[in-house]
Amino acid sequence: MRSLRSHCLSLLLASVALSSVGCLGFGGPLLPETDGGDDEASESDSGTGSETTEHPCGPTSGVVERVIDGDTMVLESGDRVRYILVNTPEITDGKNECWGSQASDYNSMQVLGRTVTIEYDQECRDQYGRLLGYVSVEDLEINRALLENGFACILHISPNGDSRLAEYQALENEAKTAEIGMWGACATVSCD
Repeated sequence: MRSLRSHCLSLLLASVALSSVGCLGFGGPLLPETDGGDDEASESDSGTGSETTEHPCGPTSGVVERVIDGDTMVLESGDRVRYILVNTPEITDGKNECWGSQASDYNSMQVLGRTVTIEYDQECRDQYGRLLGYVSVEDLEINRALLENGFACILHISPNGDSRLAEYQALENEAKTAEIGMWGACATVSCD
């Protein structure tokens, strides 16, 4: 009887010792490591869509809370983001340029309430403090889509956009030639 008690006690102690380090055969620790260290996992996105990773400029993803117009939006974090290389007709500050409402509606349809990714270029912010980026939802880059669908024209403020300028100019020219969007609907286009 004594050896049975001794054996049970040994098993119990071994079990307690193993559980305290989180290794009961369940494939790893029972609790996440919280050493407070600055490791790669603490900086990466968990895949929930609610967390963002950081770039020296700002967040690389976030949920869009509000669309200001066709080329500017606000993330839930409060960061305002202006799309690089594109300019849509204005509908703010008392302006109501041709195709501005359509551009804003298109932008809203693509990004509002959705998680976007932001790719930065050379300069992080414009003179108004807005983040400057190429914005994507899933596989759709919004900057490109605005040009392709005739909602925007090129606005190049170097050094941002230098590497994509020729490609984007071709997209704008194709939309103009085919009279897509504002190019076919408006008597005058604000960026002409």
